[in-house]
Amino acid sequence: MWLNYIFLVFFLKTTQSGRILCIYQMPAVSHQATFKPISRELSLRGHEVIVVTPHPINDPRFVNLTEIDTSGPTYEIIHRHGFEFFMSKELPVQSKIPKIFRMYNEFAHAILGNEEFRKIYTDESQKFDLIISQIYVSPIMYALSAKLKAPIIGVSSMGGWTGTHFAIGNHNPPSIYSEMFLPYNGGDLTFYERIKSTLYYLWTRYYVNFVAMPKWDSIAKQYLGENLPYLADIERNVSALFLNINAILYTPRPMVPTVVSLSFMHIQPPKPLPEDIKQEIESSKNGVIYFSLGSNVKSVNIPEKVRELLMTVFKELPYKVLWKFEKPELAGKPKNVVIRKWLPQQDVLAHPKVKVFISQCGLQSTEEAIAREMPMVGIPFIADQEMNSIRLARWGVLRHINYLNTTKEELIGAIKDVAENPKYKQNMKKLKNLMQDEPMTGLEKAIWWAEYVIRHKGTKHLRSPTVDIEWYKYLLLDVCAFLLASLICVSFILVKLFKFMVRKFKRAQDKIKKSDYVPFSNEKK
Repeated sequence: MWLNYIFLVFFLKTTQSGRILCIYQMPAVSHQATFKPISRELSLRGHEVIVVTPHPINDPRFVNLTEIDTSGPTYEIIHRHGFEFFMSKELPVQSKIPKIFRMYNEFAHAILGNEEFRKIYTDESQKFDLIISQIYVSPIMYALSAKLKAPIIGVSSMGGWTGTHFAIGNHNPPSIYSEMFLPYNGGDLTFYERIKSTLYYLWTRYYVNFVAMPKWDSIAKQYLGENLPYLADIERNVSALFLNINAILYTPRPMVPTVVSLSFMHIQPPKPLPEDIKQEIESSKNGVIYFSLGSNVKSVNIPEKVRELLMTVFKELPYKVLWKFEKPELAGKPKNVVIRKWLPQQDVLAHPKVKVFISQCGLQSTEEAIAREMPMVGIPFIADQEMNSIRLARWGVLRHINYLNTTKEELIGAIKDVAENPKYKQNMKKLKNLMQDEPMTGLEKAIWWAEYVIRHKGTKHLRSPTVDIEWYKYLLLDVCAFLLASLICVSFILVKLFKFMVRKFKRAQDKIKKSDYVPFSNEKK
């Protein structure tokens, strides 16, 4: 009792309580799983936290946590847009990005138009010490920083996209660090990949600056007032950026000090499985293959041809297959396949009879597999999944499958190989040890930096000069132009001087020849 009291007194003395506003737009379980621990832990540390989210915790024990539920309109938006379009590998990424932007514009309208939230941001008496906003592709919510005059931290459930790195001042040469929406990333891009990466980089800079940013700025000013600075200028004032990355999976890169890498944010200790699922797993003779495509892709949305191929493959496997399928019935389901609309994935992966995780390789699913040392077969569909799957295959913990051209034989061979070859499990253990060998957990880093920003009212003292430098200075185009012009001038002068000297030399030669010339007739005399 006394120890608890002493700890409480010490805690209150050493923690500077603040008022924090969190805005998490994306209505997806995997995204929100990264954000929830941050707002929950901040509230437990004595901060007053207001969270605008489509996934409220709804736990009355968190007395410092107030939640505004936006699930209704945001889920309607994402269901209307659908994920089938984004899942198509045949479509170029340039056609997908504008659609993602449009979807996030609708999220912004839904969230800023929420009456409960509007009462907060239009009330001049509302003061905040910190704002934390999800950043995926659109910085519209950053405008709240200027409206409420509070420092802001951007947080992502994955890595940052090109625009995010550019705004905070990270070096982002397309020759090495390709966009996370492209399937290649790292220092070994081929010449063709570097061409595509460069063209994509140039296209995104054009599209963001001249198409998307003006639209984002108009949406922000529609709700928050016309007197705000231009949104691109607000975005460059972000105090910190929390990215759910790890240098083992993501290509190591130089980053400004205000970029904080997080990982394994949502991982929990294993819990007992529901009795029916436990019975299904433990009754298997040869082990279990667990198949899930996450909370965004979903098995019901995959092409019919791919689903039929999977059922053919599963039918011929000697293992039981536990499949997260989002409908109560699956026509033609093989006898060795068990379907459930929802499964406690972290707990399923912890069971010793589960041999392989067939996954879309979303980052949260990947982290869960690594935390549970579960080897994988990767079938990626959207966003960073392709990149994740390829990099995991390089680590020897996964077999990568391209669903567009895979065959029954390839898929059966991949599953059996990962299930029976111990090297995949051993490599996964090594990968886990590498990724988790850090002085602080991701959550500890997030909380420390959030409170650092509160203590110092921002991070202007850590602002990188790469944020403010003009693009032509950053690329040394003015220096190169000066040196080139100087070289041209010097070359021009040297050429002129050379020509002048040649002419002088010729004239001198001509004079010498004339002075030495004696007529033939005079010689005879």
